[in-house]
Amino acid sequence: MAIKDKYDLEELRNETEEFVFQELEKQLDGISDDDICKCQDCVLDMICLSLNQLDPRYRVSLMGTLYAKVESKELEDKITRTVTDVLMKVSQNPGH
Repeated sequence: MAIKDKYDLEELRNETEEFVFQELEKQLDGISDDDICKCQDCVLDMICLSLNQLDPRYRVSLMGTLYAKVESKELEDKITRTVTDVLMKVSQNPGH
């Protein structure tokens, strides 16, 4: 039997993913649509490139969420830099 069929994985989360979504949204909101492509392909490329450069922070409980938040200042700075770099990279080389 497949793990997904046998166990409830609803609480399994990558906190880094949530942090990247928030940071990318913040940065994209500050850039005019005329200055950067915000199509689905480009945004997904931005997300994938960012996540591939960052360590995952998986959790399955509230304690895991709290742990991710405790170290979030250092992680937040790294995510901000990573997303900024990725935005420039994708905007200069869109995949379409």
